Amino acid sequence: PIGAMYAALGLHRCLPHSHGSQGCCAYHRSALTRHYKEPIMAATSSFTEGASVFGGQSNLVSAIDTIFTVYNPDIIAVHTTCLSETIGDDVPMFISEYRRAHARASLPPIVHVSTPSYQGTHMQGFHKAVRATVAGLAEEKQKTAMDPGRINLFPGMVSPADLRHLKEIVGHFGLEAMLLPDYSMTLDGSLWESYQRIPTGGTAVENIAASSTAAASIEMNRGFPPDSCPM
Repeated sequence: PIGAMYAALGLHRCLPHSHGSQGCCAYHRSALTRHYKEPIMAATSSFTEGASVFGGQSNLVSAIDTIFTVYNPDIIAVHTTCLSETIGDDVPMFISEYRRAHARASLPPIVHVSTPSYQGTHMQGFHKAVRATVAGLAEEKQKTAMDPGRINLFPGMVSPADLRHLKEIVGHFGLEAMLLPDYSMTLDGSLWESYQRIPTGGTAVENIAASSTAAASIEMNRGFPPDSCPM
């Protein structure tokens, strides 16, 4: 889950949402906050004993309503934790039902990734979140609509400084890159003059949606053999 939360922080005006208990979300936020010395924004379904037994659908619905009211994000990135996975919560179905119930409203995208802590590593959670974001947002385009001056760049789990350097390199080639995720500002920004509920920066939803028009996609994976590449 911490890898999925990390990836979501590289999306523009995105609020990561941890579907599980408050303790899980607090731990992941604390780990990232202590490392980057930046305030990490994330929401949680806040499971109680009742949700642990009967399922967390009502908790997720209430959380999404609150997120839209208080934060008004461009996208919500939901990731699961051990508790919600163990009881078998069908999060994609919960999100579909929520959208059907609010069909007349213009809702921002809600993407989901399954990331129980007892399966895989934080790096695999990171890559699964990136893949789920592309799968949920990228729009299919005709080959004739491709832009030879644009590429998609998936840098993997690197530092904000690495992301800035990669953007500099791409710029020297005269290209425009859709970098996903891009937390070079959200996790390494300047001092704020006033409090921001969601930090400035990140990859915009519309750029991800248009990613299929890029001339090429370049993926960088460290520590994965070719036959187990998660993307």
